[in-house]
Amino acid sequence: MSKRLKHIYEFGSFRLDLEERTLWKGEEALNLPPKVFETLLLLIERQGNVISKKEMMNILWPDRYVEEANLSQNIFLLRKMLRESEMRYIETVPKRGYRFVVPVKEIQEEIGPDISPTAAEPTPDQKENAAARNTQTVTSLAVLPAITEGKNGDLDYLADGICNNIRRSLAQLPQLHVISHSLVSRYKGQEVNAQEIGRELGADKVLVSRFLSLGTILIVAVELVEVSTGWQLWGDQYHRSLSDILQLQDDLATKISEHLFIKLTEEEKKRLARHYTQDADAYQAYLKGRYHWNRHCRDGYERAIQSFAEAIALDPYYALAYSALADSYVSFDFYGVLSPLEIGPKARNAAVNALLLDDTLAEAHLALACVKMMYERAWSDAEREFLKAIDLDPNYAQARNWYSHFLMAMGRIEESFTQSELALKLDPLDDSINQYLGWHYIHARQFNRAISQLEKTLANNADFLLARVTLGMAYTQRGEFDKGIAELTKAAETDRLPLVLGFLGHAYGMSGHTDIAMRIMEELEGLAKRTYVPPYCVGLIHSALGEKDEAFEWFEKAYAAHSEWLNWLKVTPEVDGLRTDPRFTELLRKLNLEPD
Repeated sequence: MSKRLKHIYEFGSFRLDLEERTLWKGEEALNLPPKVFETLLLLIERQGNVISKKEMMNILWPDRYVEEANLSQNIFLLRKMLRESEMRYIETVPKRGYRFVVPVKEIQEEIGPDISPTAAEPTPDQKENAAARNTQTVTSLAVLPAITEGKNGDLDYLADGICNNIRRSLAQLPQLHVISHSLVSRYKGQEVNAQEIGRELGADKVLVSRFLSLGTILIVAVELVEVSTGWQLWGDQYHRSLSDILQLQDDLATKISEHLFIKLTEEEKKRLARHYTQDADAYQAYLKGRYHWNRHCRDGYERAIQSFAEAIALDPYYALAYSALADSYVSFDFYGVLSPLEIGPKARNAAVNALLLDDTLAEAHLALACVKMMYERAWSDAEREFLKAIDLDPNYAQARNWYSHFLMAMGRIEESFTQSELALKLDPLDDSINQYLGWHYIHARQFNRAISQLEKTLANNADFLLARVTLGMAYTQRGEFDKGIAELTKAAETDRLPLVLGFLGHAYGMSGHTDIAMRIMEELEGLAKRTYVPPYCVGLIHSALGEKDEAFEWFEKAYAAHSEWLNWLKVTPEVDGLRTDPRFTELLRKLNLEPD
């Protein structure tokens, strides 16, 4: 009988088996999705050479058109599987493509004679080895929102927070793909059939939980269900004091990984067991803050700020709470309720404290990046912090979302869209990520795509104020002034913020309704006597009315007030009528933005 040869590539601590189409790290089998396997093989076969993105897409998808984000996602998944935090394998060559940079050894192994399908049964040892390999393949898990029972109003945020943190902890394991929060959140409050939902989500396993609070005792019932069979792989019930919720969360994450047959390294065990605070009360305040932050509204951010501040007061060394506080200030600032001169220093102080306490925290680097971008316009420093956050946690959707804002402000539009698409893949139904992608389409003058994106966002959450405002902006830029005014009017009826009035006045000015635009400006002048009114909003209305001198006067006031809205002046279409004026170029330079 002829011998068969197995074709293998070795690099670093990995072996790529072409016959089994499996990537091995020691005894651990990492089964790659087909296109991800083909991407790795292509890079290895061209080791040391730059392959352009266009060539890679033509080779990997020869029969259909795909966007660059598809390739970027494959590279992103490869880097996660290769654990590039330990060693760099794939180099991104700016404006060119990718290069596999580590040495590759090509070997062939004899694997015995070619046998027919009627070969003898494998030995018990062979079966055991095969089972061991199968347990190390990548498994997808959906952690469903907890079902809460009883009348304790605080139980919702507690249950949501624990489930989210279990999701976040397990997502760090390379053998596990955890379905994002936004995809599972639609099942909140529903009695569910775990097997059916698992099929809908494309998950291999589903975790279902129930929470009941009896005074200071928390009762949690959990079960892990295999989707293909409907079998319960594991189930248990915990009775814990509220002061023990940190240990409860650890126990749940560890038990889940054990019953998924995931073999953890010592480093992975440490990551699962990591606590950012030892104070249970501070942790509960933090969970409450995250619950309100996830509402993505003005009231939600205000309450989140209060809760994170409470967590810090209880534990002044709580780095994660500091970064969340900074994040909340930045998100709240988009509503234009307080002056950036008031919010900016608070956000910066929180971000710096987070980094001083823990410079390995991706959230802390993201918080500082946003401060550098929003309030200091220190663009190089901001980008360095964004990239550091992504390097520390490539699965951090909000880091990619905010980095996309930075890239859009710089006029690097295609790069911005790549990051937005990656953020969406990581958290497909997150309201803010979807809304900001619509805003970016406006900046790219892709108004049809903006409208489609924002309508989809509002279909998921009709109460999302910023999405309503952005949709009104998109219709206005497309010249459908009646629709734009209707959306902005609806937003103003929900919350008559100066920011909303500014965009409404701009829409009326663009549509030729000068009298209404002037009345809105007068309303803003009245509001300014008792609350903060962003100067940028007044400048927008003057711009729409063709009053250039007044528009630049107000934009200069916005610059002095550190208005974050000016940061996107290079790309925003609302000021296109001012671009040929030398004062516009001068304003860009003052903002440290290079004119086109």
